[in-house]
Amino acid sequence: MSEVEYKGIKLKGSKLLLILPLLGTLGGALWAGFEGYARWVAMEDKINGYVAPDLSGFTLRLEVLEERIVSLQENVNIETSTLKELVGAAQDDARTIRTDIRNDVHEAHDQISNVDKRSRATEQDIRKSLRQTETDLRTMIDHASDRFDSKRNAIESDAQRRIELIDSKLSTLETKLREMLQRALDNPLAGQ
Repeated sequence: MSEVEYKGIKLKGSKLLLILPLLGTLGGALWAGFEGYARWVAMEDKINGYVAPDLSGFTLRLEVLEERIVSLQENVNIETSTLKELVGAAQDDARTIRTDIRNDVHEAHDQISNVDKRSRATEQDIRKSLRQTETDLRTMIDHASDRFDSKRNAIESDAQRRIELIDSKLSTLETKLREMLQRALDNPLAGQ
């Protein structure tokens, strides 16, 4: 018989008392090792069996959305450039008309000056008529300029409103896509 002492406690018995705890410890270690290995193999099977979710629908939607945005931008650019061309052409026409009218007015004034020698009363009537015509033309030119400005402002505000609407829709879509993608990424085993 052997005697074992541990921290003041004495045990008497066979060496079997020493071997049994040792065997229990070894058995527990082996069991933990086998259990860990089995879990590792199961995890490896799940990882190898993982199939990424099909995101082609999202890609297709993004492509369609990008196509629409490009189309809207092209339409806005075309409308803006067309408006600029119209305004530029109108300004050029107004300048040409103004120049032509001024030239005509000067020519008429010279002719009136020659006629003035004969009739001062007729000259006063003609000058009044020319002044009224010039005022009317300036009023018409100012009115046309105001109309062009208001049309341009209306088109610009409509384009700005459309841009803000597109930005709002894009932001909403981006948030939805981000949430859906996050859910898919947070749950990689959902396709199992």
